[in-house]
Amino acid sequence: VILATPSAKDGALLAFLEKMQPDICVTAAYGNFLPQQFLDIPKAGTLNVHPSLLPRFRGAAPVQRALETQENDTGVVVAYTVLKMDAGPVLASHTIDAS
Repeated sequence: VILATPSAKDGALLAFLEKMQPDICVTAAYGNFLPQQFLDIPKAGTLNVHPSLLPRFRGAAPVQRALETQENDTGVVVAYTVLKMDAGPVLASHTIDAS
């Protein structure tokens, strides 16, 4: 199921997810903090697909910031989502030569 919502704090969304009982959730390009109530729902956690190599360029606009600083390498990371922005353990990463 693919869901798009302006707020992960929305009661209807949280009730829907609780009813679904997902094993895992995956986010991409969300750009906001996920509340603990959301993070507690999936049994195996929530993964985030992040369009830069963490920990550099955490937060908003990572692609734009990598371009502005003329990075030689960039990439994508899949990391577990925690309450702190883009700070969860990295599960996988792929580096791309951007020079």
